[in-house]
Amino acid sequence: MGEEDELAQLRSNADNLSRCLHVLLEKIENIEKKNGKEQDADSTKSSGTSSSNKDGKEKFEQVEIEEKTEIDPKTGLKKRTIVTERVLTTKTFHALALDGPSPTMTPILRSSGSKNHNYAPIHQSSILLPQYQSRQTTVDAGQLSLVEVEKHGGHLVVTKINEKANYDLKPGDIITHVDGKDVYFRADIENLKGTVQLTLEPAAIHCAPANFFRIQDNYSSCEDSDRPCLWLDLEVSPGDVIQVLSKDEKWMQVRKLGDLTQVGYLPTSMTMEKVSMLCPFGRRTLVLLGAVGTGRRDIKSMLLRLAPHYFSTIVPLTSRAQRPGEIEGREYQFVRKEDMYQKIRDGGMVEWGELDNQLYGTSADAVRNEVRSGRMCVLDAAPQSVNYLYNAEFMPFVVHIVPPPIEEFTQLEAVRRTHRTQAQLQSICDDSAKIGLECKSKIHLTLVNRNIDVTFKRLVDALETLRYETQWVPHSWMC
Repeated sequence: MGEEDELAQLRSNADNLSRCLHVLLEKIENIEKKNGKEQDADSTKSSGTSSSNKDGKEKFEQVEIEEKTEIDPKTGLKKRTIVTERVLTTKTFHALALDGPSPTMTPILRSSGSKNHNYAPIHQSSILLPQYQSRQTTVDAGQLSLVEVEKHGGHLVVTKINEKANYDLKPGDIITHVDGKDVYFRADIENLKGTVQLTLEPAAIHCAPANFFRIQDNYSSCEDSDRPCLWLDLEVSPGDVIQVLSKDEKWMQVRKLGDLTQVGYLPTSMTMEKVSMLCPFGRRTLVLLGAVGTGRRDIKSMLLRLAPHYFSTIVPLTSRAQRPGEIEGREYQFVRKEDMYQKIRDGGMVEWGELDNQLYGTSADAVRNEVRSGRMCVLDAAPQSVNYLYNAEFMPFVVHIVPPPIEEFTQLEAVRRTHRTQAQLQSICDDSAKIGLECKSKIHLTLVNRNIDVTFKRLVDALETLRYETQWVPHSWMC
């Protein structure tokens, strides 16, 4: 059999499999509708296997942006004008489960600890993903005014407590609820009266201030009669790495990264070395390129849900007003238009665009903050952003998600529920080819997205390979 015949046979097989998948999904939905309910991603379990299989149907809203570049006559700045903004609600399906051996994909999958995937759990270091349960404590509301908190990763994190406090509240705790109500801001714990019930949990390492030090002295708070807080005992020895949550002239409130429940005071006079945590993949950012409609944002969402202790992303900036239901720091960071223009002039924006006379964009400082957390920052970015990120500071791994050839693309589209026209499919292919030419010298991996689960598996395999194989990067990155 020649290569062309083999390729035709493979495409035919892919077409048949897609049709079968389409029929199965329709049958599942019909049964669910008939029963008047949908399967719950955290409660449905399959029989006959030793592991729990969970089918998650979760909705994600993504903003698709089409843009063009022009010169602003007022400011003289080059700007990308957003032509359309479409909110897409998509269903994401988890990656294929691996029952057989896989030397590359299994480590990331099994260390994720995600409840939304049917992967066998293993013990994971508390440095990356602490397995601590939440706890509840009752305190006098007036004492909360003595607690210092900061917003990190969308959570309200305790960074400093009063040394004379007598409640079960520690530096590094996330306050998730007050009397059963969600907590997002400092204002949510202010002006309360009487006794309140707090729900707390230790913050993951990336959800607290990124101040890390390696200890070079022995210290035990039990042997220090001058320590400010008698009920927070901490012992450290040379080589231990700590996370400093707050400090004053004499004392630091810290926690040990080997066990995030070990929290206490250390004197500021201790000999320490400031250190940073590196992402295990050797690259600091993952840039997903792709034309609108190639599925790159679905793949990004899957990756972030799979291993949030390895991968993170940024919250974009916008100058528009906050809408009802939106939360600062979740959908967007809301800033003044003048401040965004200043960031653009100062070179502080990775990319930016305009819609309805309002600005949207990605801040370079936001990317830096995610990198400092020790995770790989995932960006589904426009091609122009690659030029900004392609340097020693951001060390990107650039992946181009492309559609299959137009004939195959058309066949695959025919078995999907939302049918795009031939002209739309051709436009996606043309835009994808344009991106490939524009960023040709900077693309490290190209993935043809015929099936999102298979494409996602190939991406995770490639990322796992980065951990173990020699990488060749531009010489300038190492100077």
